[in-house]
Amino acid sequence: MTELHHGSNVQGLQTVATFDPLTDEFIIDTPNDGAIKWWIGNAAVHGKFATVFARLMLPTHDTKGVTDMGVHAFIVPIRDMKTHKTLPGVEIHDCGHKVGLNGVDNGALRFRSVRIPRDNLLNRFGDVSRDGRYTSSLPTISKRFAATLGELVGGRVGLAYSSVGVLKIAVVIATRYSLLRQQFGPPKQPEVSILDYQSQQHKLMPMLASTYAFHFATLHLVEKYSEMKKSHDEELIGDVHALSAGLKAYITSYTAKSLSTCREACGGHGYAAVNRFGSLRNDHDIFQTFEGDNTVLLQQVAGLLLKQYREKFQGGTLTVTWNYLRQSMNSYLAQPNPVTARWESEDHLRNPSFQLDAFRYRTSRLLQSVAIRLQRHSKTLGGFGAWNRCLNHLLTLAESHIESFILEKFIEAVKNCPDENSRAALKLVCDLYALDRIWNDIGTYRNVDYVAPNKAKAIHKLADYLCFQVKNIARELVDAFDLPDYVTRAPIGVQTPSEAYTQYTQNVGF
Repeated sequence: MTELHHGSNVQGLQTVATFDPLTDEFIIDTPNDGAIKWWIGNAAVHGKFATVFARLMLPTHDTKGVTDMGVHAFIVPIRDMKTHKTLPGVEIHDCGHKVGLNGVDNGALRFRSVRIPRDNLLNRFGDVSRDGRYTSSLPTISKRFAATLGELVGGRVGLAYSSVGVLKIAVVIATRYSLLRQQFGPPKQPEVSILDYQSQQHKLMPMLASTYAFHFATLHLVEKYSEMKKSHDEELIGDVHALSAGLKAYITSYTAKSLSTCREACGGHGYAAVNRFGSLRNDHDIFQTFEGDNTVLLQQVAGLLLKQYREKFQGGTLTVTWNYLRQSMNSYLAQPNPVTARWESEDHLRNPSFQLDAFRYRTSRLLQSVAIRLQRHSKTLGGFGAWNRCLNHLLTLAESHIESFILEKFIEAVKNCPDENSRAALKLVCDLYALDRIWNDIGTYRNVDYVAPNKAKAIHKLADYLCFQVKNIARELVDAFDLPDYVTRAPIGVQTPSEAYTQYTQNVGF
């Protein structure tokens, strides 16, 4: 799909597939250097076939000569099945050494009048008959394009889930090392674990809480995706599309930042290649831009939110993920209650209703305000200009919505946990996730008087205390991920603390 000049803008692809009615074939052509297929996985060394996305051109009997039917997918053989040699008209090169994932041979492909049978068109959303007539169950190019790209959802689901796996490994290594490593302490007393320092707790415990939150959110996403593939329900398809785009963008961005934090939290030993932060960071880095650039995916989420917002005011129904907007647009956007804005008891702050209301209130405010701004700016700047003027606002809106969804799923998981002790531990972790997020954006809540100064201070104080509380069960929490040493593969992150330094020194030859 990706070309040298076009990645995110798939509709701008320039490779062409022209139908030849005389031979009943498509002719695949790369019209210029910008249309060279780029970053194609397994193309450089091993690939025998490529699924090539190209503009389908049909000959016409008028002055135009051809009609552009939009981007379609074609199966194109690129190497001989027996000799493995590159086929005539196909030129292949390796894209070169990358930041990470160098076990994958990413290649660049150029096509010069490569002929393929008409049957090689993947025709689920549009077909060409022997006499060159085009048929489709979808009426427009944009609808066919949307249906084609809808198949990318599976990749995004996988990436979100995989990114949580990478985050788990990093958090396990950093937490175990922080419990093991001792530095300084009170005079004439033993040194203390570095996780006893508030600064280390502040780095790692909210991250551990987020890992748990992402675990439950992506489990739900995988279940919904599986359900969607079985039912083909239109409402569910839209829901999963929005969730997969938002969770992939939000989680992979968070994991990328967290890998650097974990590396730094482990000091000099975190810099050793054998302890894996470098390779994890490099291999995961591409998660932020492939299968959809994160900034572009968040814009899709924002666009879907605005569509739901408009439909609500036209009397339409809302799909599952957006249900809370129905009530939030009415109750959340009223003036904040001056009494509850001052409540600061621990019971209130740890109440799931307060936490979820706070998250949803923020999303509702952001949605209403950006809708008004877009309407105002579109009068002078047009639709594209208005969107660009409000772009950072839109990205914040999308992230806020995804955070609301993640918290909702975490709260559900806590509620559904059958074991009382495990439920209490999960509740502690969930509260830390929620209050840490609220504190991180406390300016937004203060600006609209949703939280009074005394309550803001209480939230900060409680978040710090919860960090300390989670620290006390941190070993059990990371052990619960059930990652064996052959998966974490880092000497400083082994399950048995007494073996950590032994394995580390043996690795360098002692």
